[in-house]
Amino acid sequence: MTDVSRIPAAIDGLVALCTTAAAPAEPLHGVHVYDGPPVTDLSDPLMLFLGDTPDTLESVTGTQTFAELGGGHRDETFAISCTAVARAGDTDMKARRDSAHAIMAAVERLLRPGEPGADITLGGAVLWAQVSGDIALSKGSLAKLTFAVTCRARLT
Repeated sequence: MTDVSRIPAAIDGLVALCTTAAAPAEPLHGVHVYDGPPVTDLSDPLMLFLGDTPDTLESVTGTQTFAELGGGHRDETFAISCTAVARAGDTDMKARRDSAHAIMAAVERLLRPGEPGADITLGGAVLWAQVSGDIALSKGSLAKLTFAVTCRARLT
């Protein structure tokens, strides 16, 4: 079977990795992990949206290039949009910023070789994945940190 894109499998792998890491005593414990934009109540104090950036319509951006002469293989590089959100009923913005950055740092550690529970291949979907791209923190009564998980895959 010819691969058209590894994006769906990579998002599935990232969701599985982060959902597993949200269990008690794991790096994302206490964080509600969403696959894409939420369709339910958003009152959770700590949230991670995978494949979603609230301020844009793009869940993933990427490109494909031929990996060799003759076009038998293609390389695909793409960035999965992610958003970490921390909210509370107080005005302690430093605590919210720190919490949002801690969520992103936990995702980064899940993609770092040698870290416990890490999976740089997202379940074998890609050659590698890492946290990268522009990191932006919103202002307001909650901290919303957008970042990307960049991946590279070989299509055959």
